[in-house]
Amino acid sequence: MSNKVPSPRIAIKEKCTLSFNGLDFQGVSENVSLSGALIKLNDKITNNIHPGDNCDLMFNNERHFYPIKYISKVVRVDSENIGIQFFEFDIL
Repeated sequence: MSNKVPSPRIAIKEKCTLSFNGLDFQGVSENVSLSGALIKLNDKITNNIHPGDNCDLMFNNERHFYPIKYISKVVRVDSENIGIQFFEFDIL
């Protein structure tokens, strides 16, 4: 039996860019945790994005002195949202 406790989710509405296969999708975060995020994209989600696909996430917030790219994997896709899991990050 696993005692793993999921990271708490925090409701944060921040503009962001999800990059997938050379394409950028604009959206807004719905919630964020230490291990991932739920993103609502501005445009309809393409049929080309599937759970298991790699992607990158950047928050478009001018308050951050150093932009951070979150290297991620898609874990959930529905008609409006994409759930991603963070693996590492790069400070640009």
